[in-house]
Amino acid sequence: MSEERPGPSCELREAVAAVPSARAVAVAWSGGLDSTALLHAVATHAARTTVRALHVNHGLQPEADHWEGHCRTVAARLGVAFEAIAAPVPPGNVEAGARRVRYRAWARVLGQDELLLLAHHADDQAETVLWQLATGRAPVGMPRERPLGRGGLLRPLLGVRKETLRAYAREHGLEWVEDASNADTTYDRNFLRHEILPRLEARYPGAGQALAASAGAWAVAPGGEPIRVAGLDRATLRRWLGAAASDRCLDEVLRQAAARPGATPVVTLPDGRTVRRHDGRLYLVGREVVAARAGARVCGRAGETVALPHGRIVWRRAARGLSEGARCAVVYRRGGERVRPAGRGLTKSLKALFQEAGVPPWQRSRWPLLHGPSGIVAVPGLAVAEDQAAAEGWWPDWEPN
Repeated sequence: MSEERPGPSCELREAVAAVPSARAVAVAWSGGLDSTALLHAVATHAARTTVRALHVNHGLQPEADHWEGHCRTVAARLGVAFEAIAAPVPPGNVEAGARRVRYRAWARVLGQDELLLLAHHADDQAETVLWQLATGRAPVGMPRERPLGRGGLLRPLLGVRKETLRAYAREHGLEWVEDASNADTTYDRNFLRHEILPRLEARYPGAGQALAASAGAWAVAPGGEPIRVAGLDRATLRRWLGAAASDRCLDEVLRQAAARPGATPVVTLPDGRTVRRHDGRLYLVGREVVAARAGARVCGRAGETVALPHGRIVWRRAARGLSEGARCAVVYRRGGERVRPAGRGLTKSLKALFQEAGVPPWQRSRWPLLHGPSGIVAVPGLAVAEDQAAAEGWWPDWEPN
């Protein structure tokens, strides 16, 4: 008797079962096929007490509000808490801009130690590797997990093919929405998905799977995302630091990584970069991050991009933000600053605000603050002062280099 091949339900159950335990789990849910299959699998197969669905509404399509309503209805049917987040995309590169505001929105709403699940699958990973190769980047693919806000991000389906998700959705009679813009090949990902990968698969069967698998060999890129200390091995550390790292350097980083809890060890590499530990993760910090910050005050108005030597402040419309054209100056932390974030009902120290957002200590002195006649009016990306917040105002975000 031949062995029965595992079906899509089995494959998704196994992927969901491999998700590490967390205080709470959220699923990034667009309403499309992939995230709908993931949400259904988590809601019906995962032994968890707290699951919620996060839907980001960019408002880019006429059907955006209809999709949000569809998601709200389906979430209620599944018994899953639902939250919609309005995240308009600033002018410019729509594809990159939408991704940027989406991740910032998720980072803002994630709770402490909450895990956000994304439905990126093996075909998405193949597209990413191909795009990275075509644009001169290292073919590292998307990381399976990384820190995000006060919690973390995980892609449990990177080993699952798109066709499996489609079969799962049909098997369970799931309903999903179709975004017509996914067929627009003026966007890089759509071009690769519809024009390039099918031709590669036709010529080299299994090319997509091979591309996706190749990312596993470069699961951590030199100088890339922070990596967890728990379970860190020498081979992973070498990939993260780069092949040029000496054995002595690896030994010292591993020794410092095992320092007592609460310690903040720093290892300086021969090229001037530093390895730092924070909240159970190692960070590779470039020399420019620890250099002295620029001291000159830069003035601007709410809504106007502010370019700084180490990044820029950009703006987006929000339910609460600074008034149109409000004047402010860029200053930096000196110690003791406090702010009353709009909608929070309490005054917080900047230190507490940074800790809450998971900002590593060495980044805090270089985080720009917006100062007005009454004091700190905003901490870009984190808060707008209650006494300066206006309805339908401008919210500042911080984009470091």
